[in-house]
Amino acid sequence: MAPRLEIRAEGVLHNIRTLGALAERRGVSLSFVLKGLVCYAPMIRLLCENGVTSVCEARAESLRALAEAGMADCEKWLIRLPLLSEAADTVRYADVSLNSERAALEALSREAVAQGKTHKAVILLELGELREGVMDEGLLPLCEAAERLPGLELYGIGANLSCINEIVPDADNMAALAEAVARVEAALGRKLPVVSGGSSSAVRMLEEGSLPPAVNHLRIGEAALLGNIVCYDVPYADARTDNFILEAEVIEVKEKPPLPWGRQVDPATGRADLHLLSSTEKRRRAIVAAGYQDLDIREAVPLERGLRFEGLSSDCCVFDVTDMERELRPGDVLRFSLKYHAMVQAMASQTVEKSLLLTSITDKGNS
Repeated sequence: MAPRLEIRAEGVLHNIRTLGALAERRGVSLSFVLKGLVCYAPMIRLLCENGVTSVCEARAESLRALAEAGMADCEKWLIRLPLLSEAADTVRYADVSLNSERAALEALSREAVAQGKTHKAVILLELGELREGVMDEGLLPLCEAAERLPGLELYGIGANLSCINEIVPDADNMAALAEAVARVEAALGRKLPVVSGGSSSAVRMLEEGSLPPAVNHLRIGEAALLGNIVCYDVPYADARTDNFILEAEVIEVKEKPPLPWGRQVDPATGRADLHLLSSTEKRRRAIVAAGYQDLDIREAVPLERGLRFEGLSSDCCVFDVTDMERELRPGDVLRFSLKYHAMVQAMASQTVEKSLLLTSITDKGNS
């Protein structure tokens, strides 16, 4: 069998309801980041049918796919900085975009005027993550530019954290964001509708009630899909964490030495050096039919004890299964709970079968 991804929709919907109720108590609105679903239409339709009204994607073409899947009436955010070459599609398919470059704002302005639309711009402030965002001294000039450009609405100020260097939202950087927003609002003489304080790593502060009152919006992806608070790698209260389960078939089980033997090329010297057996002990090794073409199995957690990862190639992976409670045989199936990156890879892979589970509804299809 091909690797099969079981998507437990009820768990995802539970997480969305749980986070939504928590955010409502804190006076915070949420937009749900759907890029991890890779435009999987059956799940997107369910989200739309279950009250999701604001969604985020990283690509303009993905926003188009969301609209075609039934989310045309949702507020749609483009959360990767707009490509200048895709300014027209950004305005066409996104209601809101995150921005840090004046050139992008000017391109969006031209396209908004040409399309007879008003496009909402959120300006990102750099808070230490060193991904996208303008430094503090450049924030007001960029906000003033967005305020003046025709076809644009300066919708708010935001920040991106926890993506590259895993800087988490905390009292200091959220206070810096709130102070920067206050300065801009004073200069512009009006209140900004949105202060977007980050993503799933901010759920910790949302739970604690420690976000500054000025921060009224979060962009939530992994926490909704997997129940995980990013960077802390722990679930929030009442989260469902087993929403994406991979099944893969065992294709060989053999007792073999624990270490390879023969010649290996040393990358430093280019020489093929001989490696000899260092042990006569035998271990049981299982080859599993899931490889790089499907996902990186190292980002998956076995649901049975006693599996130890040994290696990965394009179309299979190897585990030491000596310590498993059951004796594996070819044809047996192993199950894994997926971390975020493995989930995204599996959703994107055309070689992984997807199966959507929701009570009595089962909808199968490839993304």
